[in-house]
Amino acid sequence: MKNLKYLDIRKDKLLYRRRVPKDLAALFGKDTYYRQLRCKVAASDAEVVKAWTDAHETYELMVQLSRSQFSEELTEERLARVALQYLKFHKLSAGVLSEVQKTYKMDPWDVEPSAFKLLQERHDLQRSHAQEHSDLPFDDFDLTNPPTRRQQVAQKAWEIAVSNITKVKPKRLISECWEVYNQSRDQGAYDIETRKGRRVYASWERFRGFLGGDCLLEDVNSIHEAIDRMVEARLKDVSSASVERDWNVTSAVLNSAAKRDRLTIRFHKPQFKKTEKVDRPVFSQTDQVQILSDVVADKYSKTNGVLMLLALQAGMINSELQRLKSENVRLGRGLKVPHILVAGEVKTPDRLRTVPITVGVNWLRKAFETLDDQSGFAMGQGFHSASDSTISKRIVNAVDEYRQRDQRPYSCYSLRHAYKANAIAHNAGDRYLYIAGWKNKETAISDTYARDAMTQVEVLGGLQDVSRTINRHLLGIDYPNLAVVKNSS
Repeated sequence: MKNLKYLDIRKDKLLYRRRVPKDLAALFGKDTYYRQLRCKVAASDAEVVKAWTDAHETYELMVQLSRSQFSEELTEERLARVALQYLKFHKLSAGVLSEVQKTYKMDPWDVEPSAFKLLQERHDLQRSHAQEHSDLPFDDFDLTNPPTRRQQVAQKAWEIAVSNITKVKPKRLISECWEVYNQSRDQGAYDIETRKGRRVYASWERFRGFLGGDCLLEDVNSIHEAIDRMVEARLKDVSSASVERDWNVTSAVLNSAAKRDRLTIRFHKPQFKKTEKVDRPVFSQTDQVQILSDVVADKYSKTNGVLMLLALQAGMINSELQRLKSENVRLGRGLKVPHILVAGEVKTPDRLRTVPITVGVNWLRKAFETLDDQSGFAMGQGFHSASDSTISKRIVNAVDEYRQRDQRPYSCYSLRHAYKANAIAHNAGDRYLYIAGWKNKETAISDTYARDAMTQVEVLGGLQDVSRTINRHLLGIDYPNLAVVKNSS
């Protein structure tokens, strides 16, 4: 069940959640399509799959019906593919009947009665129609009685069978390019269940959203137009660096597929201005004290509170909390040094670390207990499955009063970098780098041997002292529901 694409778990509901293609957003009236599955969260896997399939097919049909038609080239390619399968079923192949047709000029149903009986039936109907309606144009039959899908397939199969081409190679569809690219990578295929894999695949899907539907890889004009639309639209919302990352993925997939098929086409980078890097604003210590007070007073949701408190006191980032396993949250009352292990998939090896918790231990303990849904993820399955942008927007909305007050773009990174500013302000030395996962080439605190020692009580105690130094302005305040780890000496 967990592997079903587009499945979103929200408390007691299962949702089919999917981004609406850009060209259909106005028609749908929204950017994201939601549909609650007709089953409970506790339903069996078979029931969930059945309900998901119903929602998925409904969405696909809506999209298909919303688009007037595919391009003629695409329609022809899909017809040819089905026709090849049709020939294979009847133990025929491309070009196999070429000589027979040239020599004997026989009708298809005379050559292969079982395969082309459909064409004979249509021929007979056409002759009958012509005799009854001699006053009408010859092509009137096709207008009033268009061929069925099966008849179209049979006709195409006949054309392929009597052609001079002995091997018909299907043309590449855009919808097939990702698989071609992913399986041909020297570094190994991306796993879209991982953070990096999801990010890369999201960039590709973003391009496909601007493309609107499927098309042939050879339809260069349509692809370039989609790329231009993507760049123009994305530059309004994100930095040029983000746009360039999307382009790098898109070009890699397209060019890899073109190379694989030995096509002479190549997709080149569009021209766009690079945006200046915006400095991230940092919360003042006065604001930090207020934010912490609001967190433990439950002004924010438990999820947002955990994000903000751990970013502020230890520089933890959203993605680390998304992947955080329940077993790695070690805030038990009997522990001398409460801490969190950052393990598994990380952005860089330096992010593998042990984070001492010195502020809000009791509140965090209760918050994690509330968020525990037995999924194995400390923040719950819903949070684990959410996109980076969704989580970032939550924090942006949470600190909106500060954004409005100062007219500055505060975000979760404003809390993470406040931690760094606090370390400098309190003269904490360079060990703060380890707690937040920042690389320091001049020290050995984040190498393999050091990481192995970071769960030792003595080492944890040293990191705890560093954390207390960094967060001293947060420790001496008596907040409700807030426990601090005080120096035992």
